[in-house]
Amino acid sequence: MDSLAAALLGSLLIIALTKHGGVGISPDSIYYKSAADSFLQGKGFYQFDNSPLILFPLFYPSFLALVQFIFRQDLLLVAPYLNGLLFGVVIFISGIILAKINHVKWLKWILLFTILASPGLLEIYTMLWSESLFIIEILGFILVCFFYFKTPTIRNLLYAAMIAAIAFETRFVGVTLVITGGLLILLSNELHFQKKIKHFILFGMVSCSLITLNLIRNYLHASSLTGTRQRGATPFAEILKYYGTVLMDWFPFTTATNAYSFWVGLFFLVAVGVIFIYRYTKNIQHSTLERIANTFTLVYSVFMLLSATFTKYETINNRLLAPFFIPCLFTLSFYLTAWYKGMKTQIFKLSFLLLTTIFWGAIMIAYLKLDQGMYLENKQGGIGGYSDDDWVFSDALTFLKKDRSSFNQGLPVYSNASHAVYFFTGEHLNILPEKAHLNEMEKFNQSPLLTLIWLNNEDNETLPSLEEIKQHKNLTLVKQFKDGFIFRCSPK
Repeated sequence: MDSLAAALLGSLLIIALTKHGGVGISPDSIYYKSAADSFLQGKGFYQFDNSPLILFPLFYPSFLALVQFIFRQDLLLVAPYLNGLLFGVVIFISGIILAKINHVKWLKWILLFTILASPGLLEIYTMLWSESLFIIEILGFILVCFFYFKTPTIRNLLYAAMIAAIAFETRFVGVTLVITGGLLILLSNELHFQKKIKHFILFGMVSCSLITLNLIRNYLHASSLTGTRQRGATPFAEILKYYGTVLMDWFPFTTATNAYSFWVGLFFLVAVGVIFIYRYTKNIQHSTLERIANTFTLVYSVFMLLSATFTKYETINNRLLAPFFIPCLFTLSFYLTAWYKGMKTQIFKLSFLLLTTIFWGAIMIAYLKLDQGMYLENKQGGIGGYSDDDWVFSDALTFLKKDRSSFNQGLPVYSNASHAVYFFTGEHLNILPEKAHLNEMEKFNQSPLLTLIWLNNEDNETLPSLEEIKQHKNLTLVKQFKDGFIFRCSPK
């Protein structure tokens, strides 16, 4: 009942945070939404530029399409309540896991309130992002793995493998669940060697089944598995610094400690790794749930750091790391409890409780201040992204919603904010290529007459600026707005 009460409170909090303007919409949200809309129209999973969706797996767009089909409402009207429900599920499953860990009631309530008030999780669940579903899948995997290692039957193994398969099909980083499951099986002391190998192979085949079908589909539709991806250019030390910065945002001390973010990230990563290695080399089995949570925290952290090093995408931030926030919290809570129980004298126990209470109180004060700021900011102008007031009341987009002539000239239409134009008008248009994609830029520069919609609100340094476009194109102004332009473009 306490978990259910916390879940209800969390759901209401998400609804309150999204009251002005609905959930936040980012470019990734447009990929998901456009693919869901296309699927409901019977066209398959095609994104807003009428090309097959291959940058992301298909489970989250499928989920959004199912929600729209069931409620027969526009997704944006349902999304605040959907995300509120998903956040409630996260809190409730967390409560179930904490009960399995056998924490005392007061510690369980502290941890539930930490999850409930976490600005990092609130950011995820106020946006239309696949992480909102992915985090639930991670918690479900941890819980089902607990039952599997308690009773290692084929049925329980298949349950864990199916959840891992769905998570892998929700986000490519879901491969971390496959790796985690495989490691746990191979290093398990409950299984003899032949059973380990049999279960390992079966788990791997089932957990990779959905993504394999997805990748085959991608290759048949677009001759590519996951689309064009740039090589990473950020040094590992810099990425580790970003990693440490996110950790410090989760467990804040003072703003001055940001100077030590690299060392915080390194210390945390080494600590988790040492715990993992020490437990298995010394054959120490504290708790199955702690083992699963610790292993996932390590695997996910290492995977994100390495993938960010070798592949270029957005800077390591809360969104990318939030999926391991709750498993990390489980791990820390277990060791805090173990240290407390291991203390011999009452004075040490009282001192430990006092320090822990002060530390948690400082975190909660910081969390609640951030939550209050988030609420006031959202209340005034909407959540950052395409659902905030700057975009909703855009002069250029207001015109494009009423006058569709720019899309009916028989010319290709490009925009530096093609996601936003589709979101507000429903019109399909081409994506302006990134500067790093030289072949695509050359095709754009040499293409014949086209229409270019330029919006000043979009600030994307990876795209060519207007001055750079003018070096290769003749731009004829068709219409000017307070926040943008419509040009007719021809090659020089």
